[in-house]
Amino acid sequence: MVKPYWIKERHNPQLGVYYVAMGQKSVREAKKFEKSLYGMNYMHRFDSEREYIAELEKLRAAGETIR
Repeated sequence: MVKPYWIKERHNPQLGVYYVAMGQKSVREAKKFEKSLYGMNYMHRFDSEREYIAELEKLRAAGETIR
């Protein structure tokens, strides 16, 4: 089974919203990153590397911060 690609959308009350390119992870691994003691995280799933890279490029073009 091929692992999906993930981008974490992080909402930090002090730093604002930013994104983290997480790469390939199993669904179980990705679920662990949704929990946060401070702020909120949303994991966005991409089933292909092409979709994942396209979304990262779209976010960069929109001026979003990617870590």
